[in-house]
Amino acid sequence: MKPESIGIIVPSSFSQYEPGWFIPVPALANYVQCIWTLPVQPAGSAINAEKLYPDAGASLMFEFSGDTVICRFCFNTQTLRHQWSPEAEHLSIRIKPGAICALLGVQFLDFANASLPLDEHDLAGINRLSDELLPQSHWQRVETVQTWLINRLSQRQAEINAGLVTALSSINTAPEQYANKLGMSRRTLERRMRSQLGVSPNQMLDFRRIRLAREQLISGTQSLADIALTTGFYDQAHFTNLFRDATMESPAQYRRRKLSQISNTRI
Repeated sequence: MKPESIGIIVPSSFSQYEPGWFIPVPALANYVQCIWTLPVQPAGSAINAEKLYPDAGASLMFEFSGDTVICRFCFNTQTLRHQWSPEAEHLSIRIKPGAICALLGVQFLDFANASLPLDEHDLAGINRLSDELLPQSHWQRVETVQTWLINRLSQRQAEINAGLVTALSSINTAPEQYANKLGMSRRTLERRMRSQLGVSPNQMLDFRRIRLAREQLISGTQSLADIALTTGFYDQAHFTNLFRDATMESPAQYRRRKLSQISNTRI
């Protein structure tokens, strides 16, 4: 599969590491965006540290090295840097915005902006799952982890309103207008988003705008002023300031870096 087809902006440096990308099975389609694997790299290789941009989604990340498995949960509401080890195999499950509670439980919304080692936390079955995954091939691991997630989902199904989760994570207008569209007050929208997604309506709207801006910065030749207007910012200055605060670099710096990486991977 092409990750771009499901809305994944792939770190440009990843293409040289031969990642595998997998579409989730239908039972998980509303909750999991994709699954990807990364093999051990040749001796002397180094994997660039990459930025993890927030969108109210999360990741379950497994790292396999020798007879050791490390499983981490990452839910970020601000841009973070993450370094993957080239000496280890990796398996990552990208959870869609709003699906953290459905798959893992509401308590995991409390761990924003920290890489949480799950073997140190009370997540039922995670240690057994890790032991089961360790000797398997990457194909088997993808199947096994999906079965585990489906079992968790079936246990929690009565608590989940999948339609509401999708609606809350699809905000694309001012919160007041979006609340009216959903037939609720702004206060109710705020409360439900914080309890089910772990972010506010304004945060979710900013995530969406930054995401659209990132796509446009690397896919065309539009001016920064035009991108600012088409992605919902007041003007270029507002766009530049918010983008820098959100991503740790200006729009122009982001565009130069990403286009340089894309160019280098094509050589």
